[in-house]
Amino acid sequence: MKKTPVNKPACIICLICGVLLSLAGCLFAVKTGVFREKGVLYENPGHLNILIGDTPIGEYTIVQKSGLNGAATELKDYIYKASGTKLKTSLTFGSADRYIAISKEKKLRFYDSKILIKDGNIIIRGSSDEECVKAVREFANLYLGLSFAGESREHLLSTEGDTVRIPADVYDCAEPWMREREPIICLWKTNMTRGAYYNYATSLKSELLSYSDDMLYSYVKMMHDCGYTGIQVTEMCSAWAAYGNYEYVHERIRFMADAAHSMGMKFTLWVWGAEFTGYGWQDDSVEYYKSDSGYYEYAKDNPKAVAAFDKYYSIYAELADCSDRVIAHYFDPTNLTRQEDIAFFASMLRDKFRAVNPDIDFGVESFTNLVDIYVLSDTLGNDFTLYSGANTSENVSWANFRRITNELGLGYGIWSWNLTEMEIDQLAEMNVNSKLIKSVYLNSAAEDHICKPSYWSEMDSYHVVNFFSHYVAGRLLQNPEEDSAAALKDAAVSVVGPEYGDKLYDVLTLIEDARTGEDYNSFKGIGMSEDNYFLSPEYDSKGIYDRAVKALSYLDGMIEADITCYTVSLPVSVTEMLKLIKPHVKQILEFSSFRIKYDELAAKPAGEVSAEDVAAIYTPVCEYDVVTGLWGQPEARAQYELVERLCESRGLSVPHDKVFDYYRKQRIYAELLSYQRKSKECRYFDKETCFQFGVAIRKEDCKRLVEELVEEGIMSETPEGKVYLTDWERYVSD
Repeated sequence: MKKTPVNKPACIICLICGVLLSLAGCLFAVKTGVFREKGVLYENPGHLNILIGDTPIGEYTIVQKSGLNGAATELKDYIYKASGTKLKTSLTFGSADRYIAISKEKKLRFYDSKILIKDGNIIIRGSSDEECVKAVREFANLYLGLSFAGESREHLLSTEGDTVRIPADVYDCAEPWMREREPIICLWKTNMTRGAYYNYATSLKSELLSYSDDMLYSYVKMMHDCGYTGIQVTEMCSAWAAYGNYEYVHERIRFMADAAHSMGMKFTLWVWGAEFTGYGWQDDSVEYYKSDSGYYEYAKDNPKAVAAFDKYYSIYAELADCSDRVIAHYFDPTNLTRQEDIAFFASMLRDKFRAVNPDIDFGVESFTNLVDIYVLSDTLGNDFTLYSGANTSENVSWANFRRITNELGLGYGIWSWNLTEMEIDQLAEMNVNSKLIKSVYLNSAAEDHICKPSYWSEMDSYHVVNFFSHYVAGRLLQNPEEDSAAALKDAAVSVVGPEYGDKLYDVLTLIEDARTGEDYNSFKGIGMSEDNYFLSPEYDSKGIYDRAVKALSYLDGMIEADITCYTVSLPVSVTEMLKLIKPHVKQILEFSSFRIKYDELAAKPAGEVSAEDVAAIYTPVCEYDVVTGLWGQPEARAQYELVERLCESRGLSVPHDKVFDYYRKQRIYAELLSYQRKSKECRYFDKETCFQFGVAIRKEDCKRLVEELVEEGIMSETPEGKVYLTDWERYVSD
């Protein structure tokens, strides 16, 4: 057979072109993370049923007006990888009823949302081709069920069920009140209060550092679903003690930072600036003012103190490379009493972080308003951010703090504590604070004309069950004028869907009314002040009881239904979340039932009430498996105080429940033990104020319980009336 002549130059040119195209494809693959094997993308595509609202994603068209470049291709690939569905692509909207559009917008601001979802349609935005690809990956991680899209560890998250539902509408405020919004993810161990008291009953479903990678990733995603733009994580030696070393804690913190960055969120590291021993973490080498060589007026003049700060600041700085912001905390707790020392060591901390990450936003938090801003600024200049607390009521003002901050040209943010919930190391409970959050935000906004913050963070201590308050906070931080009740209702629906949304909303509003009351005073008054909400006549015992009965029936019905999560990301199943909520409602039911009986007794004349009558109505509210702080379960604490008040006013003997007293004595002993571990000599304590500064329980109760510990031989007493741990030498290290 006669062979057809071959044009060799043309063949060589084709070969060269083919090689160049192949190289270009490889470069694109390396840049975008899209790889083909045997000519097929993802040989084993995912099985997820992806819905946008109620519409299958297969009915959508990918639109990129500027040309189908890497972003559109990568989006198509991710959808196929997650669901096995191949979407059509188009250069124009044309007749596409449903679309996922990729838009290159050069004027996009850093705080503008990269992903807009409205009326069932989606726009993914970036300021360049590269930023569009990045936004597509963030979309895949946030809404397509993937984790770390575009990285070597990319995979489908383990999910409950086969359906992933993208909300048809995602709240977005073009000009948010707070451009940067973060939860303060607090690393107190949920079943080991303050590193002192171990609670065997506490459920670990809220224990973040025990979560698997996928659970922790889902938790960070949950915070994005709340409307936050980043996460803040607390770095403190108490967490190291709970898990044996700081390396494990750092690995988990770094994972959270990576997760946040993969979703387009920022990461903030908050550190204890002057608390390096205690709370279960023991380091005898740590010194501040007192040393073997005497007492120093300034800690910065004590070489051993400087060495301790250098040691721990170096540990903190190991996370500088993955942090966008660092916030130093110097009061409550702290061991620095001189403002000059705070300024000196803050400068040391900033230098260590900036040496690794020159662009990091360094700040000092002063939610207690105890930092001298002028002294700090004399050392740090104006290249740092200062954080105040929030205007918790109309009577609380940060006007002068803001004025000085503005005068010195400092960055300004707000570090809000004990607003979305109670801190779990003291008075732990599930709170729902939608109305309170709105009032505090409006109070705070009233001072924005002096100096407007660009950043706000809210405490996240109880974690999973605190989702609902965080959802409201994330929404109202964008617009504090929003309807807080509507935001709370949306939070309920995002978890259980429209079929059960009203019922869960009723459960949440019950918890809000029963535990928070009308304002910040009643919320904090649960245990932090003399005006205790649980003790007040305003507590609607009968109304709360009737609602609690109904709420429990709602929860039982939803638990039985085994609901699949609707649109929000949760680290646990909906059923597990509802089971975490249920004991809180049972506690509300038990306390309101007691209050009804108590109010009837209290209304009777003195001669008509006996000690037996009081004992008959007193069964302590059960702790169940909830997180319980050192101060005890809040309703049980208030219940006992009511019993004491009634008996003392009528001259009756107070009934003491042995189990209730047992747990109180355990907590007292555990805290005194933690103090003893800090000393090489025997520590002596006052009977009335030795536990939690004398404010956790009444001084009379503390004295009685400590005296019982003495009778039992667990503690001993000096001739002067001071007490100490009988086995104190056991806790002294060499």
